[in-house]
Amino acid sequence: MRHFKSLILNKLEMMDQISLTTNQEHIIDMLLRKNPKLDRGILETAVAFIADAHEGQYRKSGMPYTEHPYEVAKILADLKQDQPTVLAGLLHDVVEDTPHTLKEIAEKFGEDTAFMVDAVTKITEAQEASKTAQKAETYRKLITAMAKDPRVIMIKIADRIHNMRTMRYMKPEKRRIIAQETLDIYVPLTHRFGLYNLKNELEDLSFKYVNPDEYQKIVEALIENKENREKYIQSVIGPLQIKMALEDFDCTIQGRTKNIYSIHNKMINRGCQFEDIFDIFAIRIIVETIPECYLALGYVHNLWTPMQSRFKDYIATPKPNLYQSIHTTVIGPENKMVEVQIRTKDMDLTAEKGFAAHWAYKLETQHEGEELAWLDHMVKLQSEISDSKEYLDFLKVDLKPEGITVFTPQGTSIELPDGSCVLDFAFAVHSELGLHCIGARINDEVVSPDKIIPNGATIQILKSQNQEPSPEWLDIVKTVKAKQELRRWMKTSIIQQARSLGKEIWTRELRLKKIDKQHTPQEAEIKSYFGVLSKDDFFERIGQGELPLADLQRFLSHGDIAPKEVSALRFFPTFNKDKKNEHDDNMPLQIGQETSLLIHFAECCAPVPGDEIVGVLRPQIGIEVHKVHCQALKELPTEQQIAVKWSEDTTKPFTSHVKIETDNRKNITIDILQELKNANVFLDRMTVVGAQYSGRIRIVFKAFRKEQVDTIISKIHQIPGVREVENA
Repeated sequence: MRHFKSLILNKLEMMDQISLTTNQEHIIDMLLRKNPKLDRGILETAVAFIADAHEGQYRKSGMPYTEHPYEVAKILADLKQDQPTVLAGLLHDVVEDTPHTLKEIAEKFGEDTAFMVDAVTKITEAQEASKTAQKAETYRKLITAMAKDPRVIMIKIADRIHNMRTMRYMKPEKRRIIAQETLDIYVPLTHRFGLYNLKNELEDLSFKYVNPDEYQKIVEALIENKENREKYIQSVIGPLQIKMALEDFDCTIQGRTKNIYSIHNKMINRGCQFEDIFDIFAIRIIVETIPECYLALGYVHNLWTPMQSRFKDYIATPKPNLYQSIHTTVIGPENKMVEVQIRTKDMDLTAEKGFAAHWAYKLETQHEGEELAWLDHMVKLQSEISDSKEYLDFLKVDLKPEGITVFTPQGTSIELPDGSCVLDFAFAVHSELGLHCIGARINDEVVSPDKIIPNGATIQILKSQNQEPSPEWLDIVKTVKAKQELRRWMKTSIIQQARSLGKEIWTRELRLKKIDKQHTPQEAEIKSYFGVLSKDDFFERIGQGELPLADLQRFLSHGDIAPKEVSALRFFPTFNKDKKNEHDDNMPLQIGQETSLLIHFAECCAPVPGDEIVGVLRPQIGIEVHKVHCQALKELPTEQQIAVKWSEDTTKPFTSHVKIETDNRKNITIDILQELKNANVFLDRMTVVGAQYSGRIRIVFKAFRKEQVDTIISKIHQIPGVREVENA
């Protein structure tokens, strides 16, 4: 009690000592009008503190620097943020731009406020060597802090909003860079938190500086079209109001023009001009209850024909940011598309203020639900990305607003970026499902793992324990989670493959030297001679090309010359293709048709089982397999080559490319596909280019043996109209 009285007395003493200007009093009055729950006395203390801290500092506009924290605090108060958050908005630049410390802020304004100020304070260049690293670490710090206290992002968004509003005073190039960063990072964050009004403003402000010419064109078109647009909006609202009145249905109907950046994206996506876009505005119907939402939907669909492909029910399936609404697009008056949004008053509040609308009563428990699961996911993933550039790329992908929503067979919704494929979905469901994915069933159609998935689809992943990821998958997937899981698996797989390859090469060398088991060098001897940590490490270094065969041979020959320092980029010194060499004749390595970073099939000649082959030992690749007559071998010294042969139990399919020159005959592609079907091979893709009298077809399919490919080529060659067929 004594301590409490002391705090009160100190507070009263501080208040007595504070002398505020008329403008500062006005700022405080405005903050209290926007959020009456704020404490005037503490606000006065904070305003006086930053006035003293930023004294003599000015913005590019020439205005006192305190203008900025005042405006940030206003935005936060308007969003009904609590006392610590508004205080942090006022104080957010103090530590970064003045001698004051976090300790001072914590003592004066509390630990919560100090934490948020620290979270939005940039990592300095003194702490980080490069601009890229500085930016990456600043965002890492921000994301981590957001996961602990989501109020942090409200301050950062409010800060960015005001900076964007006053960016005209900066140099053009600086404006463009900041605007692009805003589109890449802050717009998605604002969307994630459901702050749609601020999102629209940030989009338009950014677009204004990223593409000023296009921005101005749309602005002028909107001004020119304003009268006609308002008339059309009324032609939609009028019949709606009459319909609702006749049904004795109480609701509020509003019409609004979509923001400039949204219109620009519609023009880009549809490949059309401004005058060709009719749905540049939306009608919003606001009711009291959820049942009334669906009743209103029925009235709208009775009035105009709905477009089924553009119907979305976010009431039944809310977005992760709590957004709920029914979206429907109808063919309105003059056969123009009209988007209609239907929601309750509470939903409308959430749509405007996002999480901010719920924090007043949900601050203590919000993290228990799934609303911020994406944030936890980001924190986990960012800890696995060390490279700064890769991390910034990761943010640009994973922060993007949800592009599509798809469903598991159980009805669970999953949001993915636009352009995501089956593999992205599989990894989003479960890592093991992604690693063993062989395809999927989408709306009862079986598709390949690289198939781009459509919005709203129900997807059932097909898997096989025999399936393993391929390096090409990294180029296919879009989501960072999928890329991370693939890299993790491949890193482990490469180590295992390197050890296996190294052990096989070591065993071969022992046999060639006719060294039996009793005389095989002991692990301690190997470790001492080569400086390796273990037998596994020894095999791994052989397989990765870090221990050349010359050193192995010297060691096995009991040479007394110490191993030379060998660059990781040095090629393996190995056996040549001399037929008299017993190494080539008697002990070729067994090669299976498996996709691997350590057994890699050269793209220049694309060898398949049945072809005569030779291996080229290359660091960080392992064995690169070529046809014996491959022209590329002429550019490689023969000592880099090693005898290899196909394994007898090669059972995995390989990819074959076949190029076909044809007459321009009707149904010739159907005839070719029929031959593939008869051969029981899996078609990956087909491309067809036709001219007036000729055509060119390229097919990519999976087969098991060279003989099978030869048979298919022979059969295709017999098709009427086929001029030439060759294995490409």
